[in-house]
Amino acid sequence: MWRTSAAAFALALLAPAMAADAPRATLAAREGEVVWYTAMNTSDTEPLRRRFEQDHPGVKLVVLRQPGEKVRMRILNEAQAGRFLWDVVSFNALDMDGLERAHMLADYRSPETASGYPPGAVQDQGRWTAIYVRQYVIGYNTRLVARGDAPRDWPDLLAPRWKGKLALDVDEVEWYAGMVDAMGRDKGTAFMAALARQSPQFRRGHSLLTSLLVAGDFPLAVVHIAEIEEARKSGAPVDWVRTLDPIVTSPSEVAISARAPHPNAARLFVDFLLSAEGQGLIASRGRLPARTDAGGQPRASLKVHYIKASLARDFERYEREYTDTFLKGRNP
Repeated sequence: MWRTSAAAFALALLAPAMAADAPRATLAAREGEVVWYTAMNTSDTEPLRRRFEQDHPGVKLVVLRQPGEKVRMRILNEAQAGRFLWDVVSFNALDMDGLERAHMLADYRSPETASGYPPGAVQDQGRWTAIYVRQYVIGYNTRLVARGDAPRDWPDLLAPRWKGKLALDVDEVEWYAGMVDAMGRDKGTAFMAALARQSPQFRRGHSLLTSLLVAGDFPLAVVHIAEIEEARKSGAPVDWVRTLDPIVTSPSEVAISARAPHPNAARLFVDFLLSAEGQGLIASRGRLPARTDAGGQPRASLKVHYIKASLARDFERYEREYTDTFLKGRNP
């Protein structure tokens, strides 16, 4: 008798939450589909599409995949022609800023962001939220640098022992802009000028940097966490510094159209992408999910600094500064 009463009481407590969930799912099913414009690879979107449609059999996910800049221009061109075909978009922060300035994004802060998302991962008005990230860290070859001797923070790179020992991507403008923003302009540009005097080496592409770091071509490199973690877990003699302040974080973001033809299905899909289930699927494709309690490696303690979308407006200036600071006068 007591167990029956307890079960009935538990159901009574759950009933309001279940009722609150039902209308959106029901309305989404009536809308029948959600249209997702994205820069993600088809091989990465397909597992998400299958699982979402399995969880919500009344809603079809229609995916249009193009490079980020082409997605942004497609949306802007369609709007100019009075056509509003997309519900959800996901691409990098710099492209998202263009849509926000054009007032094309809806305000929606998913309940999934109540926990697991660090400061900077969710825009204040909820117009966009990070779904996965690239995070810049110092990687090192453990055969060339003992763990106890590795740099613990960015200023440590200015020690005489590291002159000529650090490798950077020749196009490391995003990291440069994020560091200067996080440190403040005066302190940030002074640090970069001092780092340039350390005679860093340059290669093109983070995958190449990680491969050469594994091979021992240099002891240190600025690399992405996802790539260096994959190499470390596969047994390569590399690791990365977890005590950096800041860890510049570049997000791929998701947003809903202010003129979404399927608004309830759009919110349902965004909730799915930001859920532990959706973030786990993103992690399974080798990407680093924005949710810090998903994807294995605990990252809640890292001192992250999200790149602001507004930095897109000054990107050409940062490109010039990076070139003048690190590359000017160097042999091609």
